[in-house]
Amino acid sequence: MPEHCAAYACSNRQTIEARDRGITFHKFPKKDVRKKWEVALRREGFTATDSSVLCSEHFKPEDFDRTGQIVRLKDGVIPSVFNFPLHLQRVGVSS
Repeated sequence: MPEHCAAYACSNRQTIEARDRGITFHKFPKKDVRKKWEVALRREGFTATDSSVLCSEHFKPEDFDRTGQIVRLKDGVIPSVFNFPLHLQRVGVSS
C-alpha cells in the first residue's frame, strides 16, 4: 500500500507516477529533529511513526544531497515549504 505524505492537504503518495514526476519520499528522522519536523507540519495532535514520510515538495532544493544515485536530505534540515490554509499560517510580528 503506498505511503501518503504526512503534510497537511498534500495528496502525494509513493507511487510510480510520483517517482516519474521526480518526487521523493523521506522518513522522519530520529529524536530531536523528528520533533522539529512534527512542529513544522502544524498538524495538531500529530505524532510521526516509523513509517511516516514527507515528500520532497516540502523541502527547498538546497536541502538535498544529490551527489549519489539516491536523493538524500542533508543532516538536520527541517521541512519549510507548505501551502497552509489561513487558519494555520503564522502571523508575522510588525515592527
